[in-house]
Amino acid sequence: MDDDGIYIVLNPQAAKGKARRQEAAIRRSFGNRATLAMTEQSGGAYSLAYQASRDGWTTIVAAGGDGTVNEVVNGICDAQRDGAIAPKLGIIPVGRGNDFAWAAAIPRSIDEAARTILEGRERIIDVAFMQGGDYPQGRWFINGLGVGFEPLVNFEASAFKHISGVPSYVLALIKVMIRYPRPYDLEIVLDGQASYAKSQQLSVCNGRRMGSAFLMAPDAHFDDGLLDVVYANVPIAPSRFLPIAVKFLKGDQVKMQEFTTARATQVVIRSRDNPMPVHIDGEEVSRGCMEISIKLHAASITLFV
Repeated sequence: MDDDGIYIVLNPQAAKGKARRQEAAIRRSFGNRATLAMTEQSGGAYSLAYQASRDGWTTIVAAGGDGTVNEVVNGICDAQRDGAIAPKLGIIPVGRGNDFAWAAAIPRSIDEAARTILEGRERIIDVAFMQGGDYPQGRWFINGLGVGFEPLVNFEASAFKHISGVPSYVLALIKVMIRYPRPYDLEIVLDGQASYAKSQQLSVCNGRRMGSAFLMAPDAHFDDGLLDVVYANVPIAPSRFLPIAVKFLKGDQVKMQEFTTARATQVVIRSRDNPMPVHIDGEEVSRGCMEISIKLHAASITLFV
C-alpha cells in the first residue's frame, strides 16, 4: 500500500469514453503519492472500491462522473457495513454531468481537484440508502433520486453515443416531450406522514443539481441530516412543461404553487396506478416499479472538498 493511502479508481468510459484520456494528467497530479486502478467492466468501480476499503486504504478517489462516484460510494458503504473502517472519499470530476462534484465545489481542473485531496480539506456528509426496482437489496446514493420526467430524460441522454453534458440532456428533453408521460398517482410518505399527488416529477435530493444544469433541489445541503423532496403537486400540461423546465435551471420551480418542497429522513414513494421510472445519481434503478423507499444515513462519509 502507498504511504499516503490514496487509491484512485478511474472509469475510462466516463464522459462517453473521454475520461480515458485523463489518465496521464491524473497520475501527474498525484505524482508518486497515489495508486491508480482502472475499471475494466460495468460495476468495476464498485468492486475496486469495496476491495480497497477492505484492504485498509485510507482514501479512495472516484475519477469519473456521477455514476463512478455512486459506485465508489456503494463500495465504501458496503465495506463499512461488512466491518471495514470507512476510507475518506475524493473526487476527480472527469465525467459527463459531475453534478455532485459541482454541488461540493470540487474544481473541474484535475490539478486543482487533486490538490484539494492532497491538502486534506474535509467535510463529513450524509448518504442515502434506497430499496426498490432493480435493487430490492438496496443501493446507496450520494446526490439524488428522481421519479418521472427526470429519469426518462436521463435514460435518453445516456443512450447518446457521442453527445454528452448539457446538449445531451436538451436533446433528450425534446425526445421525452414527443412521448409526453402521463402523471403518476403517487402516495408520498415523509417520516411516516402520507400525502398524495398526481405528478410527473419528483426528486429526493442530498445534493442540489442533476442533469448537468438543473437545480432539482436548490436549497439542499449534503451535510444537514435531511433529504430535500421536491415534486410537482399537480399534473403539468404539455403546454406548460417547457416554461417550467426552464425554471429548473435556476431552481425557481420551488417558488411556484405547482411544486411542493419538504424535508425528511425517511421517504417512501408508491405509485397507485402506473409503474414509475427511477434513477439514482444518473444510474438506472428501474424503467418501471411501484414502490421505492429511501433512508438517510447522516454523517456517513468524509469527503475532500
